[in-house]
Amino acid sequence: MKLLKNTRKKVVTLAVASALGGVAMMSAPAHAMNVAQDGKGEVLLFPYYTVKNGFDTIFSVVNTSDRTTLFKIRFREARNSREVRDFNVALSPHDVWTGGVTISGADGALVRTFDKSCTSPILPAGPNGSGQVEFTSIGYDGSDAQFAYDNGGRNLSRVQEGYVEIIEMAWSTIPEAAIPAAGTSIETVTQHVAGVPRSCATFDAAFLDPANLVNGPAGSGVFSTFTAPANVLVGNATLINIASGQAYDATPTAIQAFQDSNTIIFPPGGTGPSLADGEDSLSPAAVTANMLIDGVPQPLPVAPRAPLVATSVDAVSTLLMANSLINEYASGGTETSGAKTDAVVTFPTKHHYTDDGLVLSPGIPPFAQAFTPLGQSCDPIGLSIYDREEKTQVSVGQNQFSPAPSGPAGAAFCNEVNVVTFNAGAVLGSSVQLSVDTSTVGTAGWFNLILIGTAPLNGLSGLPAIGMSAVQRNNSVEAGNNRNYGSGSEHARNVVLGTP
Repeated sequence: MKLLKNTRKKVVTLAVASALGGVAMMSAPAHAMNVAQDGKGEVLLFPYYTVKNGFDTIFSVVNTSDRTTLFKIRFREARNSREVRDFNVALSPHDVWTGGVTISGADGALVRTFDKSCTSPILPAGPNGSGQVEFTSIGYDGSDAQFAYDNGGRNLSRVQEGYVEIIEMAWSTIPEAAIPAAGTSIETVTQHVAGVPRSCATFDAAFLDPANLVNGPAGSGVFSTFTAPANVLVGNATLINIASGQAYDATPTAIQAFQDSNTIIFPPGGTGPSLADGEDSLSPAAVTANMLIDGVPQPLPVAPRAPLVATSVDAVSTLLMANSLINEYASGGTETSGAKTDAVVTFPTKHHYTDDGLVLSPGIPPFAQAFTPLGQSCDPIGLSIYDREEKTQVSVGQNQFSPAPSGPAGAAFCNEVNVVTFNAGAVLGSSVQLSVDTSTVGTAGWFNLILIGTAPLNGLSGLPAIGMSAVQRNNSVEAGNNRNYGSGSEHARNVVLGTP
């Protein structure tokens, strides 16, 4: 076993290649899929959105280039990652798209934007000049024949928390200075004039013609001036609770060089593009990978796998593999102040391995179970907690978790998004939370959350995960919320080569 303790930014390069004649290629190509160190990428994976417990979630996506870029934004619910809404967005050169998810009625949620960048479909009119669209349960509730019921519950409230994928579909070959001022090209109609694009209706209509949706090194039809995605997107997200005066950053993980060979332009409302549409996604051959840790190549042994999961999904999973996640917690309080902590753990590739509607034989390693039979897919976890003065408890017992975990013996994560709340703090009011009692150690310190996979993936043990912690601090010295504050921080991680 080799243990590599690091934050994600040290896991910088994953070379993905097909096995050739049974001989693995062990050197990394120049543009290998990797987790961005500079925050820019072709894929942005936001660990969490929520409208529960008084929260809204606001997003921004920046096009840092002088070319028009197209991306798909997809919202996935927390239990089984079934899609609850998606649409396409065009960002003209140096443009920014902003939006937010907010509550709708008692159980629903919607995404609303005051941004003028073109979308497809064009979002229905909302209040005060906004565009907005409701989230939907048809992806999981069995009401649409295209999407089988997954036994995870038909309640609309499933749409109120989850995570977000943004996948760049194509990047223009025409620089900003050369975009024609007239005409019907995508670059022209989506470019802003006095703050408003020339014709979002033209952009929307482009996705109705199948001739425009033939993907290759260059686009087709009206997208013929577009080529493969480039590492130009930057994203930000904040969980904000106006009533309590608190906000928490939910920083996305950016994946670079996800698809540098072809456009991946798909209409809105469909399943593409997904994390299965990256490099080598059509190859049934084994994945070969190298990882650079602090600049030192780490060859990863590779076992052949049946083509049940696209190789680009395996590549993303390998990049996100963690044997454990690390962060701080604070809870409890005094007469004048109090603290609470929730830790979010999201498995953004899990559904590709466990959702019966996506794979031929769900329950593929490193994940343990198919989702549909029980309406959950459980993977065991371990937990060690430490206070701030070296007092520790390794292997926290099952009786310290509540509610009593279902699934395998011991504690388990049974959803795509999971929330650990410390001492029943419930900052986020999540419906997928598991509370841990830290009274044996203390009310503040740090934790090491161990992720237990069924088998190594490309030589790495654990599970592919992203996430963040939200620490809430309330002060009662003065009335109101002007003395409340919060902080959000991305988890650090341990990466283990081989079986621990």
